[in-house]
Amino acid sequence: MKFLIEKRNYIILLIIILLICFIVFNLGGKKQIYIKSFNYFNKVITVKIYDKVDSNKITKTINDIYKKYESGKGDEDLIAYGKLLYKKSLGYIDITDTSLDYALKHGESLDFKTKINENYDKNNFDLIISSYATSEVIDYFRQNDISSYIINENGNITVGKHYDNGKFRISINKYKGDVLTIVNLEGKSMATVNKTDSINSYMINPKTSSVSDNFDSVTVIANDNLTATMLAQTLFLMNEEEGRGFIKSYDAAALWQKNGDVSYTDSFKKYEAN
Repeated sequence: MKFLIEKRNYIILLIIILLICFIVFNLGGKKQIYIKSFNYFNKVITVKIYDKVDSNKITKTINDIYKKYESGKGDEDLIAYGKLLYKKSLGYIDITDTSLDYALKHGESLDFKTKINENYDKNNFDLIISSYATSEVIDYFRQNDISSYIINENGNITVGKHYDNGKFRISINKYKGDVLTIVNLEGKSMATVNKTDSINSYMINPKTSSVSDNFDSVTVIANDNLTATMLAQTLFLMNEEEGRGFIKSYDAAALWQKNGDVSYTDSFKKYEAN
């Protein structure tokens, strides 16, 4: 009898060990985190994937995508997308404003006229290149069933499904200050445009040939990174009334900051953490 009890105990112990191994190597493996930072377009782009992936393969693929656009091999795609953005943004995003960009950054003035309908080979891809390349990375994730991830593109955030069925908590800072609010995101993108001391390309309004000073910061939440970035750049150049009317055409939310004052669309409230 004693022998049978000891044998039964050994069997129970073995079953427990096997269950622990199963949890560690199967359930636990699902929460492995791939994390890698990439330096392209004068930005740091950090990618986190909350799932099992081939680290070497995913790193090579992401590098190949970003290198394609940094090397100029994707210029035709960028030109086509730039023309589309010109229409979508009502002319506020213009990749042909290179001469205006140069003039304003050097303290000069210029009465800019768009060349968007011309065969123009000097384009301001700074406005679109990073978000466009990142969108291709996201497409790769989608095609390969990688659904749980977060991409931080120099402060612009795109998230997929969270690995434990929760949501990502993303902070939005006051302009040059501490945390303003925290939002819960899942399957969304958030883009922010901040005024800086030096002139950035996205601060230049091609319609007025001048640097925009409407806001200190504009943040937009949308369904994808291209839409979020386009809206943030466009709303930064519009006045708030025009921007509120413009964003109504999109499934998106916006937050504006100016001189310490904060305003936002009603749709923004649903993302704020309780």
